[in-house]
Amino acid sequence: MSGRIVVDYEELRRMSRVWAAAAKSLAGQALSVVSLAGEPCIATNAVFDPVGAAHADVAILAAAAVPHGLAAMSAKFAADGLALEAVVLKEEFVDDFPVRELAAFDGWLTTAAFRLPFDPGGVLRDGNARLAALSDAGIGYLSPFLEPMLSMLAPSARFRSDVAATRPLQVDPVFGAPLALVGLLAREGPGYVAVSPVRPVWADSPIGSLGSAMRRVSDLEHAPSADLAVERVVAADGTTRWVVELPGMRHMGVSADPEDLSGSVAAMALPATAYTRSVGKALDAAGVPRGAPVLLVGHSEGGIVAMDLAGDPAFNGGRVRVTHVVAAGSPISSKPVAPGSGTAVLSVENVNDIVTHLDAVAAAPETPQRLTYQFSADAHDVVQTHDAARYAARIEALDGSPNPLWRGFADGVAPYLQGATATIVFNLADGPPN
Repeated sequence: MSGRIVVDYEELRRMSRVWAAAAKSLAGQALSVVSLAGEPCIATNAVFDPVGAAHADVAILAAAAVPHGLAAMSAKFAADGLALEAVVLKEEFVDDFPVRELAAFDGWLTTAAFRLPFDPGGVLRDGNARLAALSDAGIGYLSPFLEPMLSMLAPSARFRSDVAATRPLQVDPVFGAPLALVGLLAREGPGYVAVSPVRPVWADSPIGSLGSAMRRVSDLEHAPSADLAVERVVAADGTTRWVVELPGMRHMGVSADPEDLSGSVAAMALPATAYTRSVGKALDAAGVPRGAPVLLVGHSEGGIVAMDLAGDPAFNGGRVRVTHVVAAGSPISSKPVAPGSGTAVLSVENVNDIVTHLDAVAAAPETPQRLTYQFSADAHDVVQTHDAARYAARIEALDGSPNPLWRGFADGVAPYLQGATATIVFNLADGPPN
């Protein structure tokens, strides 16, 4: 048995929010009770029974104001919630601090002067590696605090205004330049798909769970080409549904396919991109009928694209009916679904993953139709912290959760995960080959 203790700070934060909500509710009840003391019926009865009326007023006020009354309970819940939040913040600062990477860099600084005359190249390479590791760890450490830092420190007033209003970001945080310029400077093309000759080992097998669906997305991200998968699922009653699995960014520069840095930025700023158009063409090629029920599952850029499609009435409600979206590691908090679509959204966010904070919005409000699940898992490595397989493991761990919002979402997607399944993998490109 391991002696290691794992503390999920996000669960503690959720508990703090529950206590804060309870404090607010009790405070409202206390005010309602106090208002009863001024009811006209008590004033009327005071004419005939002044002592009884006084006793009634005292009892009403006591229920709200005595040491164990509603007001005191409200104050205690509020104080406990704030204390828990403060403890979590303090422990998170200490626990997540990149001590190992800082010590390694400090050790290099201490010995560099002595080693430099004998092995200058090796010293510089070692220093670069340790500085890179420290920077990598620092990004994950500071990521949970990115939204307040951007809202206060971003040079662009337009950017800060968008953050304050939780509007979808339209400009960059430094110069205030329109993000849509990315689509003009790096033209992506109309989007193009072709059936891939490569068949994943899981092709044509039932998906089984949302975690398994995310693992399929992870597999597609490690494929040699930019891909997406369309899966037809026929339930035991003959009903046909469709699952579209959307991988994230594969290139840090500009490439000939939509899964690159320019495509990711364009997906955040523009409603239609080469990636979204490719999805539509993949559905056409797979024979998905108009109005068919669809589940979109995406990681990183794939999750952004899923929300772009879910928010487009011509696609969601026109081409198909997107009933559910699962987005992992995606900055989608300010992206809405198409009005009247009823699309349910699950956003899974690692708070130490900087990508989830790039929309500068902490999280969308939780509703029966929109659920954001946040967790803390800092690998002190930007790529590993953002990895789709890490998100898949966390989604799998949710399977037994009694949270009613989660259970409602899980029950809603269950028909997509079991049944006779046929899989088509498509290669993606910005445009047709020359």
